[in-house]
Amino acid sequence: MRIAVCGELGAGCTEVGQALSERLGLRCVNSAEIIKGIVSDFKETFSVFESHVRSGEVDLDKMIDGEIDRLLEMGDAIVEGRAGFMLLDDDRVFKVLLVAPEARRAEHIAKRRDIAFEEAKEAIRVSDSERRHMVERLFKKEWLDPHNYDIVINTGLRAFEETADLIAKAIEKTK
Repeated sequence: MRIAVCGELGAGCTEVGQALSERLGLRCVNSAEIIKGIVSDFKETFSVFESHVRSGEVDLDKMIDGEIDRLLEMGDAIVEGRAGFMLLDDDRVFKVLLVAPEARRAEHIAKRRDIAFEEAKEAIRVSDSERRHMVERLFKKEWLDPHNYDIVINTGLRAFEETADLIAKAIEKTK
């Protein structure tokens, strides 16, 4: 089973992905892990790599997409967070969208990153904009359109563990 747990920053993709991983016995990967793998394969320092990305010499999204393909060739997995959006056009993937009210998301991010609430709100604004633009650029789709997903869950209404249970039940029904 291949699962993409996509969502707004702070909606709980990481926590839900990890809980789902434990329930289903699948590996769970995210953008940070994928980027670390890409950078470790890069022969130069991170600052040199970053300068290549900023200059446009390296398309990080394409590199992430290629790394996700490589990881999925190794077996079934959960791809969560920003990286999950890279799988929107893959019909073999069960796609989940997590959303939540902005205040709840900001509280979650502020706590997780140990930052002020207003700083978390700004991080959400920036991240959501980046995710929207990435999906539009790569797939010509609206990132929050529910038609792109097998299931959409508002994590503002339930705990992350309960959300993982709902997803596991939905996946079971598709088998």
